[in-house]
Amino acid sequence: MKIAHIGDIHWGLNYPGPTPQSRFNDICTIMNWSADRIIEEGCELVLMAGDAFKDARVFIDRASIEIKAFADWLRRLTSAGIDVIVISGTPSHDAVAAYEIIKEMLILGVKIHTVPAVETFNNVSIVCLPGMNRSGILTEEECRGLAPHVVHQIMTDRITETCQSLRNLCGYEPRILMGHLTFDMAEKGFEDVLMQHEPVLTREATEGFDLVLLGHIHRPQRNENVFYCGSPERLSFNDEHITPGFWIHEVGGSSRFIETPARQFYTAQWNERDVERYLDGNNLSFVFDGAITRIHYTCSEELNRRLNRKALEKDLYDAGAFFVQEIKADIQRTDRARDQEVTESLGPVETVGKWAVNQNIAQSEIEALQRMTASLIEEVSA
Repeated sequence: MKIAHIGDIHWGLNYPGPTPQSRFNDICTIMNWSADRIIEEGCELVLMAGDAFKDARVFIDRASIEIKAFADWLRRLTSAGIDVIVISGTPSHDAVAAYEIIKEMLILGVKIHTVPAVETFNNVSIVCLPGMNRSGILTEEECRGLAPHVVHQIMTDRITETCQSLRNLCGYEPRILMGHLTFDMAEKGFEDVLMQHEPVLTREATEGFDLVLLGHIHRPQRNENVFYCGSPERLSFNDEHITPGFWIHEVGGSSRFIETPARQFYTAQWNERDVERYLDGNNLSFVFDGAITRIHYTCSEELNRRLNRKALEKDLYDAGAFFVQEIKADIQRTDRARDQEVTESLGPVETVGKWAVNQNIAQSEIEALQRMTASLIEEVSA
C-alpha cells in the first residue's frame, strides 16, 4: 500500500508578493500538482501532517477563501478514490475552528483530528498527534509559576505518555505515528528547540511504531524511520535552500521523496565589483527569472550615490524576477565622523531615526526601530 505524506502547506493570503493573492495562487498551483502526482503514483491514503493554514486569526472573508482551497484539494484526492487523514498543526497557524468547519462538510473519505486519536485504514493503525496547544497548558494549575524548562519537560513527558497509550490501543500492525511537533533528533538543532522551550517527540515516544511521519519543520529529512515531509512550496527566504516536496511510503517497503516545482527564492550578495559591473551596463543574471528576489550589496558611499535603486528594481523585473522583496545596502563609510545633524539637542528617538537613514534602512524598519526606542525609554523612565 502506498501512502503520501504531506504537510506544512500554509494556505494564506498576504504573503510578500506582487499582489496579496500571488503567493496563495502559487500554493494552490503546487497543491494541485501534488494531488495529481499522488493520484498518478497510485496512492491509497494521504496523511496530512498539520499546518494547512498560514494564520489562525483572520477575518471571515479571508478565512473562507483559504478554507475553500483546502476543501477543494481534499475533494480532488477523494474524487480519485484516495482517503485522507488530517491533523491540525501549530495553533498560531491552524485554528481548530477552521478544521471543524471542514469536518462539518462531511467530505467522503476524509478524517480530521484536532485531538490525539487512533485511526485504522486497510489493517494499518495510525496514531494521530496534532500540534500541542502550549498556551493552554501554561495556564493549568500544575504549570503555573514554573520555570520554562520545567514546563517544557512536563509537555515532553505528556507527549511520550500519549504516544505510548495510543500505541497500546492500536489493533493492527504495522503502526504509524503521524504528528506535528519537533523530533529531538531532527536536523533543526535540539538546543534551539530547548531554548524556545518547545516540547519534543523523543526517541522513546516513537518506540513500537513502524513509521513516524511528521510535520512542523520545513526541512524534509529522514532519521531512520522518522520522516519530515517539509513544505511543498517555499514560503519565505528561510526556505531558499530547502528542497520542497512530499514523501511517498510503501508500507513494509521503500520511501521516495517527490520534489515539487515550487517558486524559487534567490538572494544576490553583491560586493563593490558587482555593483560596478551593474553600473557599467552588464546584464543581470538569468537566476532572477521567475524568482522572489532580494539583493544585499556592499559598496562605498560614492558608488552607492551612483546606484539608483528604483532603476535596479525595474531591471530585476525586466530580467524576469517574479517579485523584488528587498534591495538592502551595507555602506562602507569613508567618513566616520558623527553626522552634523545628530547633536545633543536631539532626543534618542530622533537620533535613532537619523542613524537609520544614514544606514539606508527602509522607512518601515526605521519607524519600527523608533517605536521600540520610545517603548524602552518609557520602561526605563517608569
